[in-house]
Amino acid sequence: MEIEVEKKRRRRVKQTMTLAERLQQAAREARDMANRLPPGIEQARQLRRAREAEAIVELDRFLTAPARSTPTRSR
Repeated sequence: MEIEVEKKRRRRVKQTMTLAERLQQAAREARDMANRLPPGIEQARQLRRAREAEAIVELDRFLTAPARSTPTRSR
């Protein structure tokens, strides 16, 4: 007696924008939302979300930049 088990299929999505572009868009949308909200917790959350997305963009840019040569030390 053999039981067939259906495999779970992974949902694959083809990204049309780079990670940096998606993060910049998310940051822009969060800032726009924050500007429309009255001062308070939700506005602070949106501003934090925007700052975090921008920080990740900078980190990604740093990590993917070509390696810089380090200066040699003379003794």
